Amino acid sequence: MKNYFLLFFSFVAFFAHAQQKSGIIHFKENIKLNIDFGDNPEMAKMMPTSQSVDKALFFNQNESLYKNEAPPKDLELNQEKDGNTTQIVMKMPESEIYNNIKEDLSLQTQDLMDKDFLIKDKIKKTSWKITGEQIKILDYVCQKAVPSDTSKHLVAWFTPQLPISFGPDNLSGLPGIILGLDYDSGQRTVFATKMESLPNNYIFEIPTKGKKVNRAEFEKIRDEKMKEMGMETNGGTSVKMIIQTEEH
Repeated sequence: MKNYFLLFFSFVAFFAHAQQKSGIIHFKENIKLNIDFGDNPEMAKMMPTSQSVDKALFFNQNESLYKNEAPPKDLELNQEKDGNTTQIVMKMPESEIYNNIKEDLSLQTQDLMDKDFLIKDKIKKTSWKITGEQIKILDYVCQKAVPSDTSKHLVAWFTPQLPISFGPDNLSGLPGIILGLDYDSGQRTVFATKMESLPNNYIFEIPTKGKKVNRAEFEKIRDEKMKEMGMETNGGTSVKMIIQTEEH
């Protein structure tokens, strides 16, 4: 009889997870900063090895909103050497992503080089290959999935215990919500840190800010700007770095 009740309560716990249809998932996003300062080892020592930002995914069965929990803090470094002053400012662009399954609508506000864009398009659909690997995130059993396009170095961890096809970074298309992402073998990671209930009568804030473009138009503009500055996108997120040098 004891074994029977242990099995019964274990099943009830799993069933409670599976019945969750809405919530707020808090994520920690971490980006490694691999910057070559050449002949300036002092500046290299001042630079942190990574930058983190806290984000949240609000979701129900039909809608999701992924956004920063607070405005990202700029990273500022200053150095005076041989009569010269060098200042480095690194900015994490603001972004909000809203998806609506019934309307097949995706709206994303994105700051690019101090200019705001509103990207309106259909929900981005990624083709996935599910492997047999599993890990646990927030007590949920998560399965590993990788894009069918092998040129994309991305790993997603999703849980069928929450059978809702949403996730951070405008990623979807899996039979469960995404709780973890790994780009380029850890160069950028996004992992859930906490989950809580969605407030009663919560209304999703639909992004409206910025110049309206579709995704193809935005990606063309972004790639051109990155090329001009000798930079590359990092899993859909870029870090803007401003370097100023003054001679005295």
